[in-house]
Amino acid sequence: MVAASLISRRFRPGGPIAYYLSIHTPKNSRHRYVRKSELERLRRRAALYRECVRAMAEWVRVNNAIERELRIVRKLRCEKVDPRGGKRR
Repeated sequence: MVAASLISRRFRPGGPIAYYLSIHTPKNSRHRYVRKSELERLRRRAALYRECVRAMAEWVRVNNAIERELRIVRKLRCEKVDPRGGKRR
């Protein structure tokens, strides 16, 4: 995987397309030129990274939903106890 996005640029109308990896850094993005010989490999790896990021986001969303449901179950199953002794009604 490559933690970057693949972007294409055309510097003049009708000119050839140049491909770059857009790599995010804490302050800004950096662009690295991609040679034609590397293009397909990096395209696949960037797509795998996007897929991984989406899968992780989905996993976090599902995990949060499960946690919310478990908290509801816990509240419904727990008895309220009066700290002075006995059960609350």
